[in-house]
Amino acid sequence: MKRAAALCLICAALPMEAQGSASPAAPFFLLTQQARTAFTVEGAGARAMGMGGAFTAIADDATAVSYNPAGLAQLLRPEVSVVVQGFTRDLGFTGFSGAGQGATTAFEDTTNTDRNVSLSFASFAVPWKLGGRNVVFLLSYQKVFDFTYNSNVDYLATTNGGATYQAISQQVHQTGGWDQYSAAMGAELSHHILLGLALNSWQGRAGFGSFSRRTTSGVNLLFDSDLAQESTFHGVNATAGLIWRSRWLNVGLTYRTPFRASYVFTNDTTAVDPSTGLLDRASSGAQACQLKWPETWAGGLGLHLGPRALVTADWSFTPWSHTRFAGTGTSLDGLNWFDLQQNSVTPKATDQRVGLEWLASVSPGRIIPLRAGLFREPQPIVDTATGAQRILEGWTLGTGVKLRDLTVDLSLKATHDHRYLSRYNTDAPIGGIASTAVGFEHLTEYRYYVSCIYQFQTEPMHRALAWIVE
Repeated sequence: MKRAAALCLICAALPMEAQGSASPAAPFFLLTQQARTAFTVEGAGARAMGMGGAFTAIADDATAVSYNPAGLAQLLRPEVSVVVQGFTRDLGFTGFSGAGQGATTAFEDTTNTDRNVSLSFASFAVPWKLGGRNVVFLLSYQKVFDFTYNSNVDYLATTNGGATYQAISQQVHQTGGWDQYSAAMGAELSHHILLGLALNSWQGRAGFGSFSRRTTSGVNLLFDSDLAQESTFHGVNATAGLIWRSRWLNVGLTYRTPFRASYVFTNDTTAVDPSTGLLDRASSGAQACQLKWPETWAGGLGLHLGPRALVTADWSFTPWSHTRFAGTGTSLDGLNWFDLQQNSVTPKATDQRVGLEWLASVSPGRIIPLRAGLFREPQPIVDTATGAQRILEGWTLGTGVKLRDLTVDLSLKATHDHRYLSRYNTDAPIGGIASTAVGFEHLTEYRYYVSCIYQFQTEPMHRALAWIVE
């Protein structure tokens, strides 16, 4: 029976690549990583995204809680914010081949298109005057990582001579994500110096399923398998921010503290045993552990080129190599979460962003901006077979309109990546085909953001809040 192989699924929740890892969990680990395309700690909001995400030094709307909570101190009126995000993603694999049981095999080129729309941010902010200085309190929700992924791919594995080994139809369905609920405060210490602090509760839940079926006729090999995994993630951390501002220049700094999260996952598999032709089911049961999540540092500059033009630049640093399992009482302890290795090859990542905003139209009661930006986001994903790291690069465009109390912003973020890497082939354990193949990955993604901000009159809101408190 293949029970032993099924129990190797203990690390199914892990999202990235483990080629070369000594862990017996590598097969399921390699399969699940293909459903992830980005792992970047970034903020929310269409205005910021229109400027490439370079918002740390400006942060002058409610989405400041996700970039730099010190910027909240710039809000002068109570406001409600909502951000909706959608994406279209094309992930393609070309030119893949590998060796299995002494024969070289080639794999059919495949491209998968995935789409999704979801709420990515919502907040309520109230400013107050204390000692003549502005203080702002905020409650917010943000979807930090969206794991939504759907794929339908047909694999056609052949020898170099063209003989078909077998064809496999695979469906991958992934849901959930990691959310962050924050209570934050921004305070104006002086006209030039702003401070902010946010307390963040992380709440995550994700589900992964891979369903593979053999579709080739006349092949005397059985292959049907269902792989399923559920996971939860809970933790608490803080974000501290500082902004120094002047007429021409803003400087911003942000520090997100490291934390230990509770991480629980359950893995299940159903497969046909080729020796008996019977279904074999196994489950790892609920596996509880702690996950050490690293800190993130960010800095930014904002240069005011007159009353209508703004240039911004950001960098952020996250030591992803510090993301480690702890407290499991198993061989997982101390392994990196991304590559399942003690001596991790997961790199530290520094994101770089630049942006531009120009107020194209300014009139009483109406402002129309134009925005553009560039970004580079190295991912904590390295293929140990080829040494290729996934590095997302691209551009952004944005616009919007402010009509008295209502502001609506729109932005588009275009991302691409191209690298030479190895890929796990789901039919390898039974079909006599190479377990991994090497070729080219092509990622093209477009994300769309729509932000709506409504500002209330200050005095009526303060009277309402005072009545509630009393």
